[in-house]
This record gives sequence, C-alpha cells and structure tokens, in this order.
Amino acid sequence: MTPNHPAQPAEERPHPHRVSDLIPRKTLAAYLARIESHRRLLETIRHLLPPPLAARCRDCVAASDTLVVYAESAAWASQLRFYLPRIINELAQDGHGRFRHGKVRTLPLTLAAPHVPAPRPNLHRPRPTTIAALDAAARASEGEIGAALARLCDTLRRLPR
Repeated sequence: MTPNHPAQPAEERPHPHRVSDLIPRKTLAAYLARIESHRRLLETIRHLLPPPLAARCRDCVAASDTLVVYAESAAWASQLRFYLPRIINELAQDGHGRFRHGKVRTLPLTLAAPHVPAPRPNLHRPRPTTIAALDAAARASEGEIGAALARLCDTLRRLPR
C-alpha cells in the first residue's frame, strides 16, 4: 500500500460496467440479431462475386428498397457496378427480395489516415539534342500542338541538369 493510493474496500472500487447492465437484454438481443443479419448479407454478397472482387468488397448497407455496396477503391467500384444487378437478382431468389435499387460507393481502407503524397521523382533535363528536336517540331507545327510543344521545351530547359 502506497500513501498516494489508500486501500479501498472491494465494494467501493470503481469497476467497469457490463454491456448488459447498460442496455436492456431485449434491446441488446435485437442489435445482435441485426448485426448477424448484416454479416450474413455481406457474406452472401461476397459469395456472389469473383474472389478478387469479393476481397475488395468492404461493406454493405441495406436501406428499405436500396442496397448500397462499398468497394475499397473507385477501380473496384466500377467492376462491382457490373455485378450489382446480378447480386440484387440472386438476393431476391434467396429471400432477400426487398431490394429494387443498388448503389456502389467507395470506402477506402484507411479513412482516418492522413494522405501522404508520393515522393516526386528526381527530374533531370533531357539531352540538348532531345530538346532541340522538340523545339524544331514546335516551330514546324501550327496551332495548339505547336504551342504545347513550345511550352514543353521551355519547361524542359528549366529542369535541373
């Protein structure tokens, strides 16, 4: 026993509360049933997808007549959109027929992580002969292409050696 922490009788010590003490059992049972239903729906959706795409299917939300499926990135979401009508039809056949509409959204793996830009590569000026060739092409070209090539030459000349 230290002077800063006097002994407390066991009944007076603070103790963590159990979830069942904070939420009525019926309410807790209803929430657990909804969680299990959600887990089964997500598992069914993943089962209907090819393995690489199923691994990138992050979550789903079932709201009245709309099913929202979340993919890990925009690239995977575009592939998932292709399968969405089939998923809705299969769910209807399996007894989940309440969905008439489907949406696909992205849900990245790390929402809270700050975005760190990729390091820029070391840019070096191309050989003078390359810049001269581009400059000649800029003078020989007319309109927007000639102007774009001229801007490119100016940018390349400003790069470090």
